Amino acid sequence: MNYYPSGCDTIDFNDCNVCVTENGRVRKVALIHKNYFQTIIADPENVNNWLSGISTNKIIIYPETNGEFDGGVAKMGFGFATASETLIAYNFGVNITEPNYQGNRNHWNKLAGSRNYYLAFCSENIMNITTKVCNIVPTNKIDNELKAEVTWAVQLKWADFEIPTQHNIPDGVFQCGNYPSTTRIFDFTFDNTFN
Repeated sequence: MNYYPSGCDTIDFNDCNVCVTENGRVRKVALIHKNYFQTIIADPENVNNWLSGISTNKIIIYPETNGEFDGGVAKMGFGFATASETLIAYNFGVNITEPNYQGNRNHWNKLAGSRNYYLAFCSENIMNITTKVCNIVPTNKIDNELKAEVTWAVQLKWADFEIPTQHNIPDGVFQCGNYPSTTRIFDFTFDNTFN
């Protein structure tokens, strides 16, 4: 964290010639266990690393979601000298709905409140990966509407000074057929430390 602005920082150039428009919606999500995160972040577009993590229950894939990323809410602290405030971090949130409702109560109960997973989430072509673990908050509201679909609504929250990293979506990873055939084994240790 930088509390004092420095003239020594090298700022990357802003690319003003991007010809592609990225379309929205959080369309796909993955939870990456903290014990496997370094493998993924070392080469985020390596399909084999992803498939290995999925097959060993270190990555959970949600291939079809509907949701949004809030882009971060600034957490401000005391300012110094003539500055009234200082940026300390961002509070980030991804809110998704996941359509596979029936039969997944135990899955979400085991993840509720977990601080063991990093988050990868995809818009149209870009995969974003958090650099801090997220807090997982699932809910299952049922609306008073006869034709309203019941889904899992999941809030994924974290605090960080950095915006999530951006990568190309690895081919063939975010698919339902990639689930291991055995029952998923979770690490139930609870980590409530602030990262």
